[in-house]
Amino acid sequence: MYSIKKLDNAQIIDLAKIRTNSFTAISLPLEKHAEIMNIQNEYDFINFYGLFNEENLIGGMRLHDFKMNLLNQKVFAGGVGSVAVDLLHKKEKVALEIIKFFIYHYKERGASMALLYPFRPDFYKKMGFGFGTTLNQFKIKPCDLPKGNSKKNIKFLNKDDAEEMCKFYNSIVNKTNGLMEKSPKEFNNLFNFESNKIVGFKVGNTILGYLIFHFRKGETGSFLVNDIFVSQMLFENSVVFLELMTFLNTQSDQIRYIIINTQDENFRFALTDPRNNSDRLLVSLYHEYSTQGTGIMYRVINIPKLFEDLKDHNFNNISCNLKLSILDILISENVASYVIHFNNGNSSLVENADYDVELTMDIADFSSLITCAVDLKSLYRYGRVQLSDECYLNTLNVLFSSDEKPLCMLIFKYKKGANPVNYLTFYC
Repeated sequence: MYSIKKLDNAQIIDLAKIRTNSFTAISLPLEKHAEIMNIQNEYDFINFYGLFNEENLIGGMRLHDFKMNLLNQKVFAGGVGSVAVDLLHKKEKVALEIIKFFIYHYKERGASMALLYPFRPDFYKKMGFGFGTTLNQFKIKPCDLPKGNSKKNIKFLNKDDAEEMCKFYNSIVNKTNGLMEKSPKEFNNLFNFESNKIVGFKVGNTILGYLIFHFRKGETGSFLVNDIFVSQMLFENSVVFLELMTFLNTQSDQIRYIIINTQDENFRFALTDPRNNSDRLLVSLYHEYSTQGTGIMYRVINIPKLFEDLKDHNFNNISCNLKLSILDILISENVASYVIHFNNGNSSLVENADYDVELTMDIADFSSLITCAVDLKSLYRYGRVQLSDECYLNTLNVLFSSDEKPLCMLIFKYKKGANPVNYLTFYC
């Protein structure tokens, strides 16, 4: 019989051994894995849990407490990372039990949302996690970035600026769907890695934007061929953006490409030439300009709590009585129907009430819908939802829509002794 509990420092060493075998692509010695996992002692919002078969540890995970902006409402959300299973206990539903514990753990603590980064999206989609916003990787010649009239406010930042960086970042969290709050310590740690280069738009002591990047050698191995890999970019407005771009544009004498990962598919409109130098035509004269990836996944774990969290959110002034019927193969109590009255955009759950239309869908798709990673019309077009009356499609599409998809600048990795830039690769 399996049991799951929080791990002490000695047990974390045992989990590190399992993790060493589970993450074979991460070529770190055992002592480095153990050192990384000791972050439980440094951050009160990160904890390791292990799954035991009697007294034997056979799997584990790292849990993160988050405060997340969901549709401009601050909600408590849980994240999971480093899900690892002993090689001798694969295909024994250990990972399934770990994820179920993760969901119930946060549900019992009052969270309405859970999120993770998948090693296999199909595995987690079956467990009710819905796709988030797509990541687009641009590989741009510096000269094709916009060049403004000035870069006078761009300065190199240091540890003394960590608190101001955090203050600025959290100000953006307050108005950006999907972002999660960070602590000054997390920004302070960014300066622990020599390869990190951090510049910011700084006026006096106030930071209104920043770039975190590192240099990367080209494939040829020549010391003359180098790229800049931008791992984080955040800015307050177009003035700040143009100064940051001017800084990158002026690196063209020594830099071949600027590589930027962004969740903004409209970034190409800022570029003179968005092509990524593959010279590949997809069809006819459609030039390849970025590569895409799916990553962050969301899951609603408590629907009544979700609408309680969103009680002050305006669902676009729509008035409608909706019966929402949810399918969930993992969490049986989520399989239910909820009647939600929307009155000029204000929502309230009502028991045994009349309704105008019924919307039936899987919890994974609902999770993507409520975060605004996808619109209802697209889900309906592809047969992912059922409507009792198609006449309400436009109304419900507006009800669940937002002008911004959810952004995420975290990947639930806090590494010591290794550069974190490879894991913090999102743009806002």
